Amino acid sequence: MGGYGSGRSGGRATIEDGLALSLPKLMRDGLFRPGCTGRGSIVWTNTTTGERVSSIGYEAHLGDEDGRVRLYYTTTRWGGERHGSDYWIGLTTTLQPFGGRRWWFICPQTGRRAAKLSLPNGAFTFASRQAYRLSYRSQRETKHDRALRRAFKLRRRLGANGGIGDYVPKPKWMRLRTYDQKLNEVFAAERVVNGHMLMFVQKLNRRVGR
Repeated sequence: MGGYGSGRSGGRATIEDGLALSLPKLMRDGLFRPGCTGRGSIVWTNTTTGERVSSIGYEAHLGDEDGRVRLYYTTTRWGGERHGSDYWIGLTTTLQPFGGRRWWFICPQTGRRAAKLSLPNGAFTFASRQAYRLSYRSQRETKHDRALRRAFKLRRRLGANGGIGDYVPKPKWMRLRTYDQKLNEVFAAERVVNGHMLMFVQKLNRRVGR
């Protein structure tokens, strides 16, 4: 298993730099079901291309109020070193205000409840965000970074791979009216990007002119 989204840009690792297990999603997908035992594979795919990027094996044993899940996989580190992991994580529940129960992982490092567990690049065990002191990538972004990410996200939705300001062809399956609306969203996002870039250049020129 390789790290998903590998390649940090410096600073503390973020949740997006590794794999994440969302217990609510696993239960919605039917992989974990109260009162049932199940086993199989959990697969991660690239949301843009649909390509399979990683997978782990699991074995889940859930009662009505608690349970446990076994995770097993092999991690390949940057130097090519392979490490096998095989361990159990506890599950628990809390009562919901309007009935029913909410399921939680019990973090193997902190012992606290968590809806999601993460496996950062270089780590061997899924644990909570707090255990690894992970931040969200958006918390480290500048306004320019956020605007740039939004602009390219809108471009990808139209199937465009070019840079800011490049031509965006109309997808064959898309209605012209919808295409015009999406294109205006792209243009609006790119105006924000260009505005931030202009302010940066002006600020740099003022510093050079001192």
